Amino acid sequence: MRPFLFDFDDYERMDHAGVFADQHGRVELIEGVIVHMAPQGFDHTNVTSDLTVGLGIAVRGLTESGFKVLTQGTLRIGNHSAPEPDVFVVRRTERKKYYEAADAVLVVEVSISTADADKTVKAPLYARAGIPELWIVEPEQASVTVYRGPRADGEWADIQTVTGGTVSPLFAPQIEIVLADLFPAA
Repeated sequence: MRPFLFDFDDYERMDHAGVFADQHGRVELIEGVIVHMAPQGFDHTNVTSDLTVGLGIAVRGLTESGFKVLTQGTLRIGNHSAPEPDVFVVRRTERKKYYEAADAVLVVEVSISTADADKTVKAPLYARAGIPELWIVEPEQASVTVYRGPRADGEWADIQTVTGGTVSPLFAPQIEIVLADLFPAA
């Protein structure tokens, strides 16, 4: 027996029909499966907001920025996945309905109760999609795990966990996100 996998068009039609309207929290399409996401708590909301603002200000300050910082939008990956990263940076592109994996230069997942799934399900998904960089931010550990060098098999060539100092994205290494600002209680 094989499970029924939804494609993006099915998922979009279900959303427009209001199928998910009564769900507490969000839903995402991950490799053909509709996944319920937990509501976002205090730490998750604050860290996501701080990252969005910090990256947004830094990107706007770049001399020649062809990038845009987004939060919790749909990132279409192929025909069977539509995650909603907490924060992501894309190349500015012509107006279209959804951003696609090829547009993304950085994806950030803030992980409190979802760290295992973000590392074992989403990290390989983003690698297979060719997204150049993923940050998994764990406020409870006051750490950012940086994934770089995506491979088609879902692995990453370089994975480093940062617990102090700063973290800088590949697309603009002059940008520095200070971890002490993200995790002031740590």
